[in-house]
Amino acid sequence: MFVAIIRGILGFAAAVLVAGVVQVLFVAGADVLAGSDKLESLGLLALLAATQSAVFAAPFTLIAAVIASWQSVRSVLFYAAAGLVIGLAGFFAQFAGEAGPETILNRYALTAYLASGLAAGLAYWYVAVPKSRAAMPNLPANSD
Repeated sequence: MFVAIIRGILGFAAAVLVAGVVQVLFVAGADVLAGSDKLESLGLLALLAATQSAVFAAPFTLIAAVIASWQSVRSVLFYAAAGLVIGLAGFFAQFAGEAGPETILNRYALTAYLASGLAAGLAYWYVAVPKSRAAMPNLPANSD
């Protein structure tokens, strides 16, 4: 049980970091990867975006993790879908909090939120979900 909780915390940390990087890459574009000083800025912005993602996504991630644990779900599709739903919820929360004529309601912003949610869901699955030996045929079986 303790190991599962630690895996979940590490998976959440990886997920929000990946989501932050994806969000920053959508905003800054590929030119941010050109120089070392720009990479430093990318890292700082990604950490700031990851912090905001973590604050919003924590309760939803906890709900998805509890459901997955309760139902013994290990499918990458579940975690990808959960990430997409959390990303979509973040998009609509941002839209609902807007005031004034400028809006986030456009395809590019929606794509950024969905891509970061998908990437975060996949990162969480990769780090936090134990993989079965049957799903990995290249691993040798225990000869104990």
